[in-house]
Amino acid sequence: MDSEGAVADLIEDLSDVDDDVREAARKELVNIGEPAIPQLIEALAENLWDISDQAADVLAEIGEIAVPVLMEELAVVGRYHALCISDTLGRIGAPAIPALSEALQDLDEQLREYAIRAFSNMGCAAVDAVPVLIQALSDPEEEVKTYSAYALANLEGAAKAAVPALIAALADDSERVQYHVAYALEKIGTPAAKQALAALTT
Repeated sequence: MDSEGAVADLIEDLSDVDDDVREAARKELVNIGEPAIPQLIEALAENLWDISDQAADVLAEIGEIAVPVLMEELAVVGRYHALCISDTLGRIGAPAIPALSEALQDLDEQLREYAIRAFSNMGCAAVDAVPVLIQALSDPEEEVKTYSAYALANLEGAAKAAVPALIAALADDSERVQYHVAYALEKIGTPAAKQALAALTT
């Protein structure tokens, strides 16, 4: 069997009912590494959730070497597949920050949305992206601003540098953005953040 066929069989095993079979396939795909990346990215769009979710986990474990290929695909695939790729980049975490930060400067509004969604999936791993997330609060697109605020909320006190920008964003035209900005200020919880929130009710 050729190598592509072997990878395809292992990816199929990711949905096996036997836990041992799934785990063995996952470990083997991680060991294969870079040659398995293109097929794993294709599998992210698989209708079977088990395969898609497990493929994302494998790519996350393969890590940084998967980022360039994931970013290339992120710019060209359909929305469902792109959202799956975005989630995977979020699972990879800090090693994906430079490429995602660059994507936030792109003219394509959907690419910027997918990039910021990845940050919002990272949790505390996005801490080094705080300056980029602050900048994204001024993006012209509602989705980018919304998910930037959400990503900052996930960082809680580690995102205190974002408080002035978040306070300014309370005046955004979008109620959805305003809501997520207020949530971020609540989660960050500095005195200035609390004062800004208190002013909303007076």
